[in-house]
Amino acid sequence: MPRSLYIASTQGSGGKTTIAVGLCMVLRERGLEAGYFKPVGTLAAHAGDALLDEDAQFVAALLQLEDDLTDICPVVLDEDALRDVLSGNEVDAMSRVRSAYARVRTGKDVVVCEGLGEIWQGRFLRTSGAEVVKELDLGTLLVAKFAGARLLDDIIYVKDALRENLLGVLFNMVPESRLELVKGDYTRFLAKNEVESYGALVSDPALSAVSVTEIVEELDGTFVTGQRYGDRLAETYMIGAMSPEHALRYFQLTPNKVVIVGGDRAEIILAALDTPTVAVLLTGNYVPSPAVLERADERQVPLVSVETDTVSAADGVRRLFGRLRVKDRAKVELIKELIEEQVDVDRLVRDLGA
Repeated sequence: MPRSLYIASTQGSGGKTTIAVGLCMVLRERGLEAGYFKPVGTLAAHAGDALLDEDAQFVAALLQLEDDLTDICPVVLDEDALRDVLSGNEVDAMSRVRSAYARVRTGKDVVVCEGLGEIWQGRFLRTSGAEVVKELDLGTLLVAKFAGARLLDDIIYVKDALRENLLGVLFNMVPESRLELVKGDYTRFLAKNEVESYGALVSDPALSAVSVTEIVEELDGTFVTGQRYGDRLAETYMIGAMSPEHALRYFQLTPNKVVIVGGDRAEIILAALDTPTVAVLLTGNYVPSPAVLERADERQVPLVSVETDTVSAADGVRRLFGRLRVKDRAKVELIKELIEEQVDVDRLVRDLGA
């Protein structure tokens, strides 16, 4: 029987969910019955008495899976799980993972198993990625989000942890300017260290873009104006922490951005509105003056008020941009196309014995 595939990562927000879904779709197009399994989840969602994982719910619907949702993701890390461990209660989470996997595996040629953010996460329940891979004897594809040369350290560390269970690495979110470096020097170095590469996915702004509405929901913000433009996509963010005389020149350098600025800094807000800006986040729960509101309406740029400070707001936005948002079907279709074009899927299938 072919081995199933575990999707590990060198860091959180590396694109595992989207790649797992894309691979399931690509494998199905090759005639394989591909299932999806998430041994341990972190996005707790309640459905009656059942504790589910939010991403697993979405993937199940997207892939039209017939498996029980509590089997697709049998363990969800929440406060109750942590409390049980800290209080000394015996928690056999791996037994639940093993039993649920056996049920999901039935009738499938291969199951794509999505791991947590990093290979050691879940260790306190004895269900870390390294432990799950060994317990279920899974072949592992390491998704390596580009982070410069230190990425090589991370990859070698995972190799030492997984040993024969590591099939190879897939580079992800690689800037176009670093693609040749990754395909050349990085790949050759890893090959010398017995780590094969299955390809490199170039960073695509369309995949990492976040809608204004998503930002509002993540930060518990409120539209001051421009809610009808909430579906517009931002590709990056900037912090308005400079003097007014430098703001305009600074903001002109980057299009399709969200600007985060104190709500009382009218001159900085106006400078942002006069450049290619998708939205302005006003921190400190300030309401801008009528003149600022009028300019925002003219430019058709949403103003969003958040109660938090600028540093906290920037951290929340950073986490959003650091993650491929799998809940957008168009992005899933795009990642499927990129996997077909840039990943050696045929070799991956052979290495799994499928």
